[in-house]
Amino acid sequence: MISGLLANFSPSAAFDLFRSIFAEKRCPVCRAPHAAASLICEECSGDILEKADNSCILCGINIFTTENKKRLCADCIEDSPLHKRLYYYGPYDGLLRRLILDWKFGNSFGYGSVLSQLAVVTAQEIPKESHPDIIIPVPLHPSRLRKRGFNQSIVLGKSIAKALGTKFSDRALVRVRKTTPQTELSKNERAENMAKAFIADSSIIADKKILLIDDVYTTGATSRECTRTLYKAGAQRIEVLVLAKPLI
Repeated sequence: MISGLLANFSPSAAFDLFRSIFAEKRCPVCRAPHAAASLICEECSGDILEKADNSCILCGINIFTTENKKRLCADCIEDSPLHKRLYYYGPYDGLLRRLILDWKFGNSFGYGSVLSQLAVVTAQEIPKESHPDIIIPVPLHPSRLRKRGFNQSIVLGKSIAKALGTKFSDRALVRVRKTTPQTELSKNERAENMAKAFIADSSIIADKKILLIDDVYTTGATSRECTRTLYKAGAQRIEVLVLAKPLI
């Protein structure tokens, strides 16, 4: 009986079966097997809200009318951010918000690959004429970095740089002052909190088109101070890319 089984045994077939069992693709969010091209399944992808087609190109949230040729909201026309454009994947709500929070604060490090993929998808919206010369992540203060263990903006930025074939630097912009977490502050307090928190290396960024990377764009206080610092150091043009923007 054993000799009969061995006679029909195929090492290659056994290996294929073994490989198929352990290579089964599972969604890192719901753990269900799936065959979607993305890392997460179609059902979880559907739970991530889409951004509005007519969102302001500078702040990403206020809706402009179809007659507005500049694609700017009233707030940005009155008080324009320093960056030239904001790219983001979706609203900071629902599943996307949970993925970001669990990744940063819940030790769900596996979500980094999922969110990096979403960041790369977002980067595909960048027109050819705005293609960055260098990608720079929003830096964390060393004390915050030690506590968290990683800088989410570096992870996202490296993935985007690889996809675009663009230079990446986490030394061009450095946080030199420890700040209070922005989530604990009002809009006005956030701007004051970020004042003079960064320094930039002009030898790296002078005359360069820069794509600044962060995970969430809330009031814009952090990106505004980063952008101000980079322009002061000689940057030519700065655009911002984040994963999410709050609905309000």
